[in-house]
Amino acid sequence: MSNSLFRAYRRLVEQAWIPIFVDDAFDTEILLEGCRLAKLDVIEYTLRRRDAKQILPTLRASLPDTVILMGSTIDSEEIVQDLKTRFPQLMTLSELAPYVDGFVSMLPYSDETLQTYRSTHLCIPTAETGGEALRQIRSGASVIKVLGPDLSLSKRLHALPTFNYCPTYVTGGITVERMEEAFAAGNILCATGFDVLLKGVDPSALTPELVAQKLRLFVDTAIQVRGRICPGLKDTAGLSDEEFRAALPNYCPIR
Repeated sequence: MSNSLFRAYRRLVEQAWIPIFVDDAFDTEILLEGCRLAKLDVIEYTLRRRDAKQILPTLRASLPDTVILMGSTIDSEEIVQDLKTRFPQLMTLSELAPYVDGFVSMLPYSDETLQTYRSTHLCIPTAETGGEALRQIRSGASVIKVLGPDLSLSKRLHALPTFNYCPTYVTGGITVERMEEAFAAGNILCATGFDVLLKGVDPSALTPELVAQKLRLFVDTAIQVRGRICPGLKDTAGLSDEEFRAALPNYCPIR
């Protein structure tokens, strides 16, 4: 992992919780301004969001100091091209690569994809089995995404006989109330869509200040809760990169 990619990885881990731009009724510019006000280090924008293709060229300018992950990706160019007739916002990884720092997927990635992008982008594919997780980590995945709200796979991946080889990022139903169990299951990261984050909020009444307030609540809670469960990650700001690596409960240097 290059120094610049490791810095992105470190910012990802240190934030503890990531907001996800999903297909919802909330105004994109208000959400982005909320992210700016909250001073977030990392966001995940997804191809589920129908404006993804239009917003992507300006996303870096909107959030110049933010690590940008693109979610809901598919690593087959043939499949993406076929699906574009029904989902015009879809883009291939090669089309996305110049604009983002990493890729997230609800599907596994092939070994070829991981070997292509592991030195330039954070790669966060999903695994549904321990074998898929091991294969993808071995091929260069930065973190493995696991799907909540069921945490049984997380617990298996972090059980003692696995030697805790696999850093995991859990999404799906992660409210502030569920962060304790999410981190206790061994995950080092969690994420929540704005549809959950802003549940019950009238889109016409949404303001950047309200978005920022909700974002800070989730980030601050995640950092606090994870720090209790994983004390090594409680205060990392002053650590060198070498010390930070040593503090991680799991880090795979295969790149």
